[in-house]
Amino acid sequence: MKKIIYLLGFLTLGIIASCEKEADNGATGDASKLVNITGQWEVTAYNDSTFVSGPFKVITLKDPSTKSDSITIQDTEIEFWKFQTKAFVDEKNGTFQTELSNCEVSEEAIGIKISNGKIINSDSIYFEIQFEDDETPYKNTFQLKGHRISE
Repeated sequence: MKKIIYLLGFLTLGIIASCEKEADNGATGDASKLVNITGQWEVTAYNDSTFVSGPFKVITLKDPSTKSDSITIQDTEIEFWKFQTKAFVDEKNGTFQTELSNCEVSEEAIGIKISNGKIINSDSIYFEIQFEDDETPYKNTFQLKGHRISE
């Protein structure tokens, strides 16, 4: 009878160790599934379905020296709007947003809101943006959409 109990105990330990090992592999695999947020993008701006500007280049940067949960988004050609701002990023889902952030390249602290930001299949980008220095502050929601530029 003791042999059976020892055998069942040994099997139980083996099963528990096996389950823990599988869980560790899953956690390690998730880190490799992060969306590449950093890049250069050729985008076009719309207000609803009306063309506004573009195509022009926008860059997204994540500081690799910090474990920050934010990215910088910048209109590098200043054809659409002179903006550079930080936004919260979720690299696992490829999403980014900010409830209210300040423009980093304007003389005044102009507010910027970004919503519904998403990197799609690592090669397309979409986000909605509003500006405090618009004719009516934050009234217009511009949709910026485009694709990654190969370097």
